[in-house]
Amino acid sequence: MKQWISGILFLMCGILAFAQTTEEDFKALSPEDQELLSKTVKLVDDGLSDAVMPDFDYLVKKYPDNYLVRYERAYNLYMLGRYADVIKEGKFLLKQKSANERTFQLIGNAYDLNGNRKMAAKTYREGIKKFPESGSLYLELGTVSLLDGDYNKALEYYNQGILVQPDFASNYFRAANLYFASENGKVWGLVYAETAILLAPSDEKRHEQMAGLIAACLKENIKLSYGDKPTVSVNLVSARDMKVDEKMKNVYLDFPGIYEGAIGQPLMKMFKEKVPFTGSLSQLIELRKGLVETYFAVTDNLYGNSMYLLEFQKKIIDAGHWEAYNYFLFMLNFPEEFSEWYSADSAPFDAFIEWYNKDPYRLGDGKSVDPMQIFKNYTPVGLAKSLRIQSQLLIDAKLVKSQD
Repeated sequence: MKQWISGILFLMCGILAFAQTTEEDFKALSPEDQELLSKTVKLVDDGLSDAVMPDFDYLVKKYPDNYLVRYERAYNLYMLGRYADVIKEGKFLLKQKSANERTFQLIGNAYDLNGNRKMAAKTYREGIKKFPESGSLYLELGTVSLLDGDYNKALEYYNQGILVQPDFASNYFRAANLYFASENGKVWGLVYAETAILLAPSDEKRHEQMAGLIAACLKENIKLSYGDKPTVSVNLVSARDMKVDEKMKNVYLDFPGIYEGAIGQPLMKMFKEKVPFTGSLSQLIELRKGLVETYFAVTDNLYGNSMYLLEFQKKIIDAGHWEAYNYFLFMLNFPEEFSEWYSADSAPFDAFIEWYNKDPYRLGDGKSVDPMQIFKNYTPVGLAKSLRIQSQLLIDAKLVKSQD
């Protein structure tokens, strides 16, 4: 099943290739040694680090000042778990003009795994000074803070990484886990988890984990019951906050509260139809679609591109791919339902894949989803309109009570 799904995901993400190389360094090698280096790098990728160490030693001895050769040897040492040796190599590598963010990440990781977290953090910070738009270095700083037990600092670093490199999926993934575990960050967890999947659709393990957390979060925080005391509730935030500017003219509604309120409307529809909420795949599809439609109908896209996930979801709905998209999103968590649906008619899924490949989910260039930029494209509203928006996003208590 998973191998089959991987083939589908491959269509969505294409081939990504990263080569830690500089053209001049490679050209400085003889043709024979170019071939040898290429072969050894491939063997490292194939898990044969021990076997190729003599080849790396030979190349470094012959080209002691060649950054590319020294870096590839250091990376191989890292794969062998020889972190102290990687750190020694770092004294040369980090001084070279060819050193890039991956170099600082490699040496910093070696310090961390060698038991010196302080030097690891220092190395990452030095890297950020040279490469301020490196999401991966902020990711590493966040992870160091996480290991130190400073969850707020870790989240701050992950969000800073998102700010400087919006399309780097790993910061959303790490931050989503922290948000889901927090008392008042669940909405951001939902947004970040879906974003992490969309930005790295071929990472099956993370895809399954993030989609699972989305489904679990909605199931655990939504209550729909009948009987002596009918109940309709969504508990994603402790309070729906709002801020007023200094001139008391414009009101800024906090996004998590709006998101929670938008879920309440399709939930009321389920309640009126007396449908128990079990968190099934079909209910998740209906609930999430109702959320998007309610948000646009009630707020007229209040946050604009500052919450691009909702805009992207609306594009999917308008293109007629909503059901297929959600089957893609949750297929690893509901494998039987997905297999049955896909086997019955694969055309909708294939059509979604084709559509997505033409216009994939991308952040940056004014499109964001993070709390640091949520008001960047916000449409300021007055007090009266803000109250109207909030009133339309309240669960109808009278209707619930009438069912008692």
